[in-house]
Amino acid sequence: MSKKWQSVILCSLAMLLILGLSAGVVCLSFAGASIVSVSDVHLREQPASLNVDFSAYGAGKLEMDPSVLYDQACRQTVFLYWEGTDADGKAHSVSGSGFVVSNEGYILTNAHVVSDALEAGVPMKVELFDGRVFDGEIIGADTQSDVALLKTTVYGLMPATLSTAKPKGCQKVYAMGNPDKTLKFTMTSGVVSSLDRTIDFDDGNILNMFQFDAPVNPGNSGGPLYDAYGAVIGIVTAKYMSLNTEGIGFAIPIQDAVKIAGDLKEFGYVRGRPLLGITAIGVEANKLKTGSPAGVMVHSAEEGLAGARAGLTKGDIIYSLNGEKITDMNDLNRVKRNYKAGDTVKIRFWRDGKLMEAYLTFDEVTPEHPTGPVQVEEEPEEKDNAPDEELPADENGSEDGAASDDEAPTEDGTPSEDETPADEQTEAPAEAPEEGP
Repeated sequence: MSKKWQSVILCSLAMLLILGLSAGVVCLSFAGASIVSVSDVHLREQPASLNVDFSAYGAGKLEMDPSVLYDQACRQTVFLYWEGTDADGKAHSVSGSGFVVSNEGYILTNAHVVSDALEAGVPMKVELFDGRVFDGEIIGADTQSDVALLKTTVYGLMPATLSTAKPKGCQKVYAMGNPDKTLKFTMTSGVVSSLDRTIDFDDGNILNMFQFDAPVNPGNSGGPLYDAYGAVIGIVTAKYMSLNTEGIGFAIPIQDAVKIAGDLKEFGYVRGRPLLGITAIGVEANKLKTGSPAGVMVHSAEEGLAGARAGLTKGDIIYSLNGEKITDMNDLNRVKRNYKAGDTVKIRFWRDGKLMEAYLTFDEVTPEHPTGPVQVEEEPEEKDNAPDEELPADENGSEDGAASDDEAPTEDGTPSEDETPADEQTEAPAEAPEEGP
C-alpha cells in the first residue's frame, strides 16, 4: 500500500474518532439535562451487590464501603405517603420515609409523618425500592417523642440493624430518605456535629436529639441515619431552617425510639406519661388585670382526673409545679415531662388574688385520655387574680381542699426568696427548627 493511501486511511480514522468523542459529549450533555426525568426509572433498578453477605457488617463489626451501605439501605428504607382530603374537602397529601425494623413487616418512622393518616383513620402507603406498594397499618404514634410504628402484611423484608452505642461527636453518618417525593431513595453523608440538643418546636413539643450535617430535606423525616458500619443510630426528624445557616439536621437517638416503639407495639401507646386532665391557656401578665401574674390559666378540669382532684377550677392560674415556675404552656409541658403517672407534685396557683397550694397526683395518658394539658385558642376571662396586699398566715383555703400559701408574693408576682425556683434553661437555636424535613 502506497504512503498516499496510508495517509488517507489514518486521516479517516482520526476523523471517525473525533466524531465519536463529540457524539459522546453530546450524549452526556443530554443525559445530564434529563437526569430528573429518568431518575425514577434508575431508582427502580435492583441494588448491584445482590450477593453481599450483609451479616458481616453492622453493630461495629466491619466498616462498610459506602456503595454497599447504599445497597443495604435501599432494601431497608421505605417511601411513605398518604393522599386524601383536608377538612375543607381539598386534596391533601403527605409523604416521608421509614425503615424496616423486623422481618415481620414492622416499620419505624416519625409521628408527624403519619399524623394526617391517623386522624383520617386510614393506613399509610408503603412503597419499597422495587416499586411494590402495600398498606401500612399505624400501630401507634407518640407525638411527644415523634415516633410511630407501622406494620405491613409483607414478611421477609430486610430489617435494619439498630445500634446499641450512643452517637459520638464527628462520627461519620449516612442519611437515607425520600426528599421532595420525586428523588426517592437518596443517600447523603456527613458527621455527627453535636450531641444532646434539646429542641423546642413551635407547637410546644420538646425533643432531645443529636445534630448532624448530612443534607436532609422535606421527605427525609422518619428515615434512618446510619453509622459507617451499616447500623442505624437515629431517626432523621428535623432540620434547621434559616437564611443564615445550612447543614444542620437533627435525629432522635435510635435507642430512645426503640423504647417507645416497644410500648407502641405491645400497648398502642407509651405507658407512664403523666396526665393533668385539663384544658388551659397560656396568659401573659398584661392580658389580665394590673398586677396579675403570668402563667397558665385553667379553662376546664375534667371530673375525676388529676387536675380536678387537686381542686383546680376554671380561671385558676397555674404558677409552679414542685417549685419550678410556670409562665406559659411550654413551661408546663417541659416541667411535666420530669414526672410519670402516679407521681405527686405540689402545685401552686392563683385564685381570686390569693396564691393557693395543693398536691396533685398525675394520671396516665392513655388512648381514652390521650393528651394533657390541651391548649385552647380562646381569650382568657377578665378575672381579678391580682394578688392581695397581704396573705394572712392562717388562711385555710377553699372548700375544695386547696390550701392558700402563707407567703406573700413580691411586686412582680414571684414568690419570696426562700422558694424562688431556679429557671431551667433548655438549649435551643435562636430560631425554632422546622419539624419534618
